[in-house]
Amino acid sequence: MSNHLKYLQNVWTTWASRIDGMIHPDAVSDPLTGPLHRSFLVGCFFSGAVALFVLPLHLALAGAPHSAAVLMLAWMLGQWPLALYLSRSGNLERAITISSVLFAVFTGVICALTGGAQSFAVIWLLIPCLEAAFAGQRRTAVITTGFCAAVYAGLFFLPAGGPIAFGLPAALDPVATLAAVLYAGLLSCRLISDRSRTKTLIKNATEDFQTMGQAVSGVVCEVQSNGELRLLGGPARRLFGPAFASNGPDWIFTRLHVTDRPAYLTRLSEARHDGLASELVLRIRRFHEHMEENGAPNFTAMTVRLIPAQAFRAGARDQCETQPVLVAIDPVTSETGGGAPVEILDNIEQLPEFTPDVSSESIPAQTARAKSA
Repeated sequence: MSNHLKYLQNVWTTWASRIDGMIHPDAVSDPLTGPLHRSFLVGCFFSGAVALFVLPLHLALAGAPHSAAVLMLAWMLGQWPLALYLSRSGNLERAITISSVLFAVFTGVICALTGGAQSFAVIWLLIPCLEAAFAGQRRTAVITTGFCAAVYAGLFFLPAGGPIAFGLPAALDPVATLAAVLYAGLLSCRLISDRSRTKTLIKNATEDFQTMGQAVSGVVCEVQSNGELRLLGGPARRLFGPAFASNGPDWIFTRLHVTDRPAYLTRLSEARHDGLASELVLRIRRFHEHMEENGAPNFTAMTVRLIPAQAFRAGARDQCETQPVLVAIDPVTSETGGGAPVEILDNIEQLPEFTPDVSSESIPAQTARAKSA
């Protein structure tokens, strides 16, 4: 018995490795879409394998299959080309849409052959609507649901007491209903499993993000096209106080030293409109309540990098008038209470080819020269 189990385990391992090798390269390393591709491929190949196993047995034991059985075997074998399409294209949404439509067509033909709208197989028209949920797109669910509704409506236009290709046992109706309910429950379990995996991935990513934010010394924000500023990461509350608001209007501008604000606005405008990246050392107020002995606010020198967000995102640059800008703020060890901002880098090359890389050793020297000036 143990030898048989070991043999089956080896066979499953071999087939699993083959299926993993057929996953599209864009999805094989994705922890979210990779398992969805894998489960779809497993279902397609398992369906085709069952059809190849059942067909010769049916021919040997029961003779030529009925028309409904032929349709079922044809649908099951049709899953293999669909799996090859997904492996080559990587378009899971379209593959699921085609699979759902094919199943709806198969169910509709079975209903037409076994009593029309009164057929035992009508309940199976609900299954494609559930399968469409795995695509993760509302468009797929709408298309599939509309097609299934059209198929069901078309059954009412068949002649009364439509053609019945073969005699049906009386107990087939409850059995078909029970099978549909069990299959729907199986699909629900798959959806729950996918949701649990997604929640786990989000939780792990959030924990990693928080850990990274506490480990680094700088803050990364995004100035959106509408002027709102969104915090992406970093110990913002540690730098700017417990009353810090992570999202909202551009709070960086309100914390800047008055003489540094023109330079910041100029470089921000160049990054938003012209795609130019720059790096400055500006004086930023860290705490509202942090004052010097004479009552003046205490400013800290910080390195501010302004980089168009399209430099780090795939795809063509947006055609809108302004584009989001990433703002990276890193504190400098020395503080300054006056003087002009020190410009570390002003690269006028177009992004995304440009990626600023300034050594941290040069920052204190630049700040010292600003003090002496």
